[in-house]
Amino acid sequence: MFGYGFGLSDICVTLADETEVECLQKIHPVGRYVAAGFAGDVEIGFAMIDELCRLCDFKDERLSCDPASIAAGWPAVARRVFGGFSPENRNGGSDIIIISAHPQENTGIGFSPRSYVHIFRSPEFDAEEVAIHKLGSIGSGSSFGPCRGAIERYASDNSHRMMFVRGESTSGGMGSMLGLSLTDVLIRTEPRWVSSHLHYCWVYRGKIILKTNDHRRKGRWSVAELGAGVEQMPHPARGLRMPMPNILRCPRLPQAGENWWNF
Repeated sequence: MFGYGFGLSDICVTLADETEVECLQKIHPVGRYVAAGFAGDVEIGFAMIDELCRLCDFKDERLSCDPASIAAGWPAVARRVFGGFSPENRNGGSDIIIISAHPQENTGIGFSPRSYVHIFRSPEFDAEEVAIHKLGSIGSGSSFGPCRGAIERYASDNSHRMMFVRGESTSGGMGSMLGLSLTDVLIRTEPRWVSSHLHYCWVYRGKIILKTNDHRRKGRWSVAELGAGVEQMPHPARGLRMPMPNILRCPRLPQAGENWWNF
């Protein structure tokens, strides 16, 4: 309702020997007003991010992506990318979540841009549009009860959701509060295969902001910067700090070629 889409992802990756490493950035900007996250096989996931960059990134600043066109066109492309990998890779599956802000449509609440979230799951990658205030998730963390319960409470309990809405007195604050709430759940429960280190991603019409959930503790309280902002708060001596390096591999920059999701 406030004109942006918000996503968050952890950084845990499970290796072939079942060991866990906190090193993987799973959500990336892929075009003007479009970001994408992945779950499943890491090699396939980065190939999907690369292809989305190629198709969604426009040098001409007057062009952006129509979310409806992404939802219609991406499944066939994703099936082609997925099918190009070995059966061993494909056995790991591949899910993609795309967050986008429409370049022209508004919500009807003032001039707030309309935002979209679409999910695509292997092997067919049919588009699933996530409704406003509903749970949309991919990967192993999506089945973790405490986190799922926290999101579903947000989706179903109006009075509980209003607590987060008040955070929007600072732009992006609603997302920050939701992310910090889930961080506390993860720190308290320590689930296997899900890290408490998170990336937050705000997708606005005009900018994409990526930040970590670094914060400090003051007694029983968590203290973090409210809102999307631009600069991250200084790393505190006592608190949660993103391990470095936090990127397993950066996807390549988009290459010159045909972009076919014009608006």
